[in-house]
Amino acid sequence: MTEQNRLQKLFEEYFADRCPICQGSKWIMRDGLAERCSCFQAQMETHRLDFAGIPASYQHCTLEKFTPQNQAQRDAKAFLERFTLNFEMPELLGKGILFRGPVGVGKTHLAVSVLKRLIEKGFTGKFFNFVHLLEQIKQSFNPELEAEEPHLPRLLARCHVVVLDELGASRPTEFVFNKLYDIVNYCFDRKISVIFTTNYLDKPDLGRSIATEGPDGASPDGLRSVSGAAPSLHTLAERINPRLYSRIMEHCIDITLGGPDYRLRHKKKN
Repeated sequence: MTEQNRLQKLFEEYFADRCPICQGSKWIMRDGLAERCSCFQAQMETHRLDFAGIPASYQHCTLEKFTPQNQAQRDAKAFLERFTLNFEMPELLGKGILFRGPVGVGKTHLAVSVLKRLIEKGFTGKFFNFVHLLEQIKQSFNPELEAEEPHLPRLLARCHVVVLDELGASRPTEFVFNKLYDIVNYCFDRKISVIFTTNYLDKPDLGRSIATEGPDGASPDGLRSVSGAAPSLHTLAERINPRLYSRIMEHCIDITLGGPDYRLRHKKKN
């Protein structure tokens, strides 16, 4: 290969990776005004998705892929469509969501779907697992480990929405819960929407018989216990301290989901 051919090949490879619209500048002219190219918007969305830290097992979740199994789930999906559409409206600014219900009814699927939809619209968000976040807080007070918790306020300051999955899954010390309260309160005070998911209700779920369920898989009060699942003997307020529970209820829209466990349905189909 001659030097001229080699240079020509390098030149072609360089321009082959560039956006054909903006030629890599990330800017275009429209009606005499400069604006960001679509390739820049796509690149920023990818960065926001990476920052969000959504677990691999939930990265496929979208509102479009959520198939409601009963009226409560249909109502929840319709509400979330409106919530994401009107997220910047004053009445929704900083408003959170609390998803409750037994395992396998789609709480995390819906929470991640909202997060991803808002990221697509240009907002920044972050996914946290409740147990992992508590572990970060505990480690921040271990002098032998690198502290992470002090970085959380700076990280959260970049966010418009935060998902906190499996609220109440662990019961740490009062001191750690007080630090968690500070983190949640930080979000609410700065109008950062927090989306919680939890298996815990406002009254103990002692396990209802299938015979008490309605035709769509829900019990008369709209809740459902999964047959064979261990019943919850605690309420959400008992799993987290009362001060945190009160703050969450003040700022969140409470959505209780019922229905069959989709994981078990999927396993039976296979």
